[in-house]
Amino acid sequence: MIRLGGALVAGFVAGPAVDAWITRRLASRGLERPKHWRPATRWILSVILGIGWAVMLTTVGWAGVLAAHLVWAAVAASVVVTDLEHRLIPNRILYPGAAITAVLLLAGALLDGTPERLATAALGAGLCLLGMGALSILGRGALGMGDVKLSAVLGLVCGYWGVGVALRAILSGFVIGGAAALGLMIARRADRHTHLPFAPFLVVGAWWSILGASW
Repeated sequence: MIRLGGALVAGFVAGPAVDAWITRRLASRGLERPKHWRPATRWILSVILGIGWAVMLTTVGWAGVLAAHLVWAAVAASVVVTDLEHRLIPNRILYPGAAITAVLLLAGALLDGTPERLATAALGAGLCLLGMGALSILGRGALGMGDVKLSAVLGLVCGYWGVGVALRAILSGFVIGGAAALGLMIARRADRHTHLPFAPFLVVGAWWSILGASW
């Protein structure tokens, strides 16, 4: 309980720094943060980051791969915010975050003596990328390429815990997203033509799936 509380607090403390990094990354693309969203997104980011780090610490514990999972959670929290604000998953956030996560996962797996899990991590990333890519093509743009690339990053870390964990993460994202869309339609806040940001659902599905891997 103490270490979970510590992870939540650490996420809140790191939130402003991650928020500033998001702002710089978006500015490099000529995008500004929407002023009406700023007070809300600062809190949203800190909350998501704190929860993400608590989930990662619960799942991983004090292992060598913990650093990779914490970075992965920070990247995931960042793209959730950008998708909410701009309906965009910027490559300038996703690519460096994915590269750092992959390097740390490799180093951590070697340190923990679990190099065999790197193969399932790569397979999880590949299957998620191919599956989501196929759905994007069949859906004629219903899924953006940002969602496709994000699924590969999520599949990489979830795949470390097993290919089934990676596939369950993506499936959970669709289930959660579908339930949210249905709820909004019932409340008449959306219709079948409404485009909802999908990154939050993918991230929640991935975190739920990886948390289940520790049960």
